Amino acid sequence: MAREVVRMSPTRARDRWARIAAGAWGVALVAALAGCASPAATLDGATGQGVSAVATARVVVQQDLDRRTFDTTAIATLGDARTELTDAATTVSETDVTTAEDAAWRAELADALARGIRAVNAARDAMAGVGSLEEALAELETAATELEGLESTTHPGGVG
Repeated sequence: MAREVVRMSPTRARDRWARIAAGAWGVALVAALAGCASPAATLDGATGQGVSAVATARVVVQQDLDRRTFDTTAIATLGDARTELTDAATTVSETDVTTAEDAAWRAELADALARGIRAVNAARDAMAGVGSLEEALAELETAATELEGLESTTHPGGVG
């Protein structure tokens, strides 16, 4: 059994190595850009995500209290808000900081997001008959005020 050796032309080999090198540069560039987000930018993003999720939950609870939405819609929307809040909380907990100011901001934001999650859980519980929707709305308003306060505060290295 003889094996035939197939040789690639020098031009084709050069083109192949050029594609491999270009691909490696592309992968390196994506990795470098992904690591460029500063802790402050990451925390800013998570703050905005939390503000939005709590605002959405407040609207749907108010609509439910006014009998302007279906329970299934409200429950699904509250589930989405909880997912957004937990995603933001995970992002915050996984953010490495480089300054004491950012560490303090991360801790405050983690507490505010946890408050938002508890408020959304209270609203979902109330929709199931456990607790009061009015009390859940008050909890959501407290969480919103806290998150909005963090969003409007200027943080070192941040955009807020």
